Amino acid sequence: MAGQSFSKSWLILRKGIRYSYDYIGMVMAASALWFFIGLMPLLAVTTFHTHISNPVVFGIAIVLTLVTLGPATAAVHAMMARILDKEEVLVREFFRHFRHFFARSVGLVLLGVLILAILASDFVFTINHPNKFVRMLSGIWIYFFIFWALMSNYIFPFLVNQDIGVFLTMKRAALLALDNLVVTILLTVSVVLVAGISIILAAAVLLLMMGIIAFLQNIAYRVLMQKYDEDDEEEIAIEGAEQA
Repeated sequence: MAGQSFSKSWLILRKGIRYSYDYIGMVMAASALWFFIGLMPLLAVTTFHTHISNPVVFGIAIVLTLVTLGPATAAVHAMMARILDKEEVLVREFFRHFRHFFARSVGLVLLGVLILAILASDFVFTINHPNKFVRMLSGIWIYFFIFWALMSNYIFPFLVNQDIGVFLTMKRAALLALDNLVVTILLTVSVVLVAGISIILAAAVLLLMMGIIAFLQNIAYRVLMQKYDEDDEEEIAIEGAEQA
């Protein structure tokens, strides 16, 4: 099992790098659109921070960024998913996907922020509790944080590939991560490395980061979902044989 997991992880990484290289122009265009549109409210405030010092304005910018970041991320994932489907993709389709997934992607981001806020508050409560046993339980919330980071790899791939609702997307992302922990951990390491290198190189955040991450996560989704598609086919075959 471990050998298969490492084999799948290597396949995901290799295909992710290859597709990113083969479609470097689309990766750069999609990443740039994600950066400017997804982060636009925060970028606007930070650009004029010398003239805007009101913390309320910064707070509003953060909230608005949560609203724009989700649809922008979904749009990039949808574009990369279509490339993986061997379909022709145009840069302007970013805006169509942005509109199509707007409500659900905003819901996913806000739900994610709510879950993280609950986990953070529970962790702070338990770690500062006077009872030693309760303090020991604080480690549980760290595991929940880690699991949230793992399942987040599949949230947008499920959304754009299956075009489903918010709660079903969350449920399926959690189940896929739970059933494929080793591959998901290695995928998360790859995503963190791409993000870390992009931040260090600065320009890569603008031109490469989101496109590469979207390729990696969508390829991982497809590689892992093959197992369940094969199981479904076997069940259909068995049912057909029994009826015959």
